[in-house]
Amino acid sequence: MSEITKPDSRVIDFSFYQKKKFYNEFHAIVYKEFNKSISDINNFFGYDSDHLFEILEEVYDEGGPIKMREEIGYTIESFKLEFGLKKTTC
Repeated sequence: MSEITKPDSRVIDFSFYQKKKFYNEFHAIVYKEFNKSISDINNFFGYDSDHLFEILEEVYDEGGPIKMREEIGYTIESFKLEFGLKKTTC
């Protein structure tokens, strides 16, 4: 009797590449909007060197790429408010 074997199935995890893409976009937005690096922002607020990325990692783990993009948007908006770049409407 021959035994039926299952084909070798492997799950490919693209989360590393997604996160890397989001981090690169985050870097680009921060530099474009504020002319600062992520390290400059961390120093400005007195955070540890990887603080912002740790937050984004936690958000990705809890909600995936959609939540990570939302968190990046919220973070950018809060930086705009902090640095006074938000235009007010009257």
